[in-house]
Amino acid sequence: MKKTLGCFLVLLLLLASCSKEKGGGGSKSSSYNNTDSHNTGTACMSCHSNGSDNGFWWTVAGTVYRPGETDLNPNGTVYLFKASDPTGTPVLTLPVDAKGNFYTTGAVDFSIGLIASVKSNSGVIEKMTSVITSGNCNSCHISGKRIFVN
Repeated sequence: MKKTLGCFLVLLLLLASCSKEKGGGGSKSSSYNNTDSHNTGTACMSCHSNGSDNGFWWTVAGTVYRPGETDLNPNGTVYLFKASDPTGTPVLTLPVDAKGNFYTTGAVDFSIGLIASVKSNSGVIEKMTSVITSGNCNSCHISGKRIFVN
């Protein structure tokens, strides 16, 4: 009986140590020239969202393209401004990586309404005209409506 109980306890301990950890514990943001990202053009937060098992839960994420929406536009910069001050100091400045993706786990207050703009690595800037209340950029910017800048 003692041997059976001991084996049972060892098995429980082994199973507990192998269980999948809940995600979202990491802190990460995109960076220029980095190639770690994946799934360009897909809704990033379908996997990287609060409650998922993924290690990183994005608060802002998306993909930047060149005009024509087929070629990725790497190493630019995404800016989020308060809608009440769209030319002031950005509340978030986020690098676009080498694969055209941008993402962060950092806290962002969308309740104030934000305006997004993207600057290409050649210095061209494109601004959104509508206020955003979510950082899940690729959920709206799908084929035919991609984020693009020359």
